[in-house]
Amino acid sequence: MALWLGNRRSDVVTLRWDQRCTRQIQQGEASRKVDGFVVIQEKGGAEVFVPITPMLEEVLAATPRKGETILVTQYGEPFSAKSITGRMADWTKAAKIDKGYTLHGLRKTLGKMLAEGGASTRQLMKILGHDDIEHAGLYSREAEQALLATEGMDKVTKLVNRRRG
Repeated sequence: MALWLGNRRSDVVTLRWDQRCTRQIQQGEASRKVDGFVVIQEKGGAEVFVPITPMLEEVLAATPRKGETILVTQYGEPFSAKSITGRMADWTKAAKIDKGYTLHGLRKTLGKMLAEGGASTRQLMKILGHDDIEHAGLYSREAEQALLATEGMDKVTKLVNRRRG
């Protein structure tokens, strides 16, 4: 869930079922209804609408409603930001995943995936709740470098293959 929300751990643990809503989104001439969550971010207090992707919907559908918040402890209580960090370490260990994989790492992974998928720096800012273009730009530059390098090498490969053929 943390991966597909892209929010900070403090916002992930406080996310409630009743924050789910539908917004009417105008895209050029077209208008559509989009399901999502309205999150008031703890850091900075910005209100962010996070659309629910099919990947997030799959996670939500498999998550039992045991409390007001979406993520709850085995006792049905909300996690704290600190306790979810410990549980994340337990979950990664149980899954035989190397140490060091964190909730913040999932947030960074989504940022990189957004950039690799072609999202603009401004879109990254709005999804991840950054108020600083430089911070969001890190994801874009990293993805752009890989994409541009790949596209450039593809052109060299085509050139070499034409010369050989």
